[in-house]
Amino acid sequence: MNILDDEIRKALSGAELEKLGSLAEEPGMFAMLFDIFKGKMRFWNLYGMVLGFAATGFALWAGWNFFHTSDPRMMTLWGVGMGVGVFFSGMLKLWFWLEMHKNMVIREIKRVELQLAALSSALRDKGAI
Repeated sequence: MNILDDEIRKALSGAELEKLGSLAEEPGMFAMLFDIFKGKMRFWNLYGMVLGFAATGFALWAGWNFFHTSDPRMMTLWGVGMGVGVFFSGMLKLWFWLEMHKNMVIREIKRVELQLAALSSALRDKGAI
């Protein structure tokens, strides 16, 4: 949390904080990781996770074989295979980070929407709108 979030939380009443509910607290890393397996993209994310583990396993296997061969041609092939596996694994990791960031942005937008709705309701009750 930053100072601005703390100031906003102080300015809100208890009822408004209740409306924010679980959006008021920022989730931890593992909660954000498991949140990517919810929603419409959950099967693609699960597929990506399986591919990521497979790519990491392939990179480790290719690296092991790279260091246990003496033929220069095979060393080149195993080295390229290891590089491709590491690259593919890294790109999938980047994809998951982007998915988690997308979920964080959506969470913040929902917080702003709820705060605007509460403000609009309060202004409507006072007759300002």
